[in-house]
Amino acid sequence: MTAGPMTVAVDVGNTAIKIAIARSADVLSRSSPMDHADAVRFHSVALDSSTCEQRICDWVQQQTGDQAPAGWLVSSVNQSASRPLRQFVSQRFYHSAESDHWRVICRKDVPMEVDVDFPDRVGIDRLVSAYAASMRFSTPLIVVDAGSAVTIDFVRPGVSERCTFAGGAIFPGLHLQHAALATGTEGLRLQTAAEHSGANFQPLVPARNTETAIRVGVLAAIAGGVDRLVQEYQSANFSAASQKNGDIHNTPRLVLTGGDGPTISAYLRAKHDLVPNLVCLGLMDLAGRQCRIAPGGLK
Repeated sequence: MTAGPMTVAVDVGNTAIKIAIARSADVLSRSSPMDHADAVRFHSVALDSSTCEQRICDWVQQQTGDQAPAGWLVSSVNQSASRPLRQFVSQRFYHSAESDHWRVICRKDVPMEVDVDFPDRVGIDRLVSAYAASMRFSTPLIVVDAGSAVTIDFVRPGVSERCTFAGGAIFPGLHLQHAALATGTEGLRLQTAAEHSGANFQPLVPARNTETAIRVGVLAAIAGGVDRLVQEYQSANFSAASQKNGDIHNTPRLVLTGGDGPTISAYLRAKHDLVPNLVCLGLMDLAGRQCRIAPGGLK
């Protein structure tokens, strides 16, 4: 893949670190959002690995050869995981204790209005997902990120060219819900992430054993919660639109992402678009935007 400097996007979550890499020239030259077909490569490493940082750097070096990446753009909701990764990256690629090639983005880096009570408290992953979705689909949008937690956020058109992040809902994801049952109930075994995930799982309802019953119940709870909130968001959007200009036909589009997105997708009744790695794609979009705003690349 190496052919000139590379840009790396890093999504540091609570259970895994997802990364994407692309040629910096491609990132800078794009006038439209990058997608999976545009020479962006993706990788994910679980945080339960003691060699997490080394495995990430090994993979990046396989993509870049002997050339150090031009920049790392980072979305982190887990500082205890992102700090050691930054140190490892700095030593491995730039031979220093702390490199200025590493940039952690904040709310002000995302060109969206944030219409909530406490804008600075919104998880950066939620904002980047919302931004990436708005770059690929017309607003209004409902953006569902199914990871450790499931976030269901609403994005509406803004008063200017920027769209508006208008808040949302958060509830526990697949593994957290199962963990709560296993922890609070005697005799239940905590399933691994690999066991409770899987888009090919075909439940028999009613389930005929306890483990399947839990899995079916958790999937139904999450899919049902998403479907219910989608209806609520759509109703709220219709009401707001009708009060503003009488246009009640602009139904919000549902965009689904996250590590458990493929598993949840099979159980949703609402029509939706499944877009994996939405945070990493949004970081690539931001990298291109920052490069165009500040000649010379990310700083």
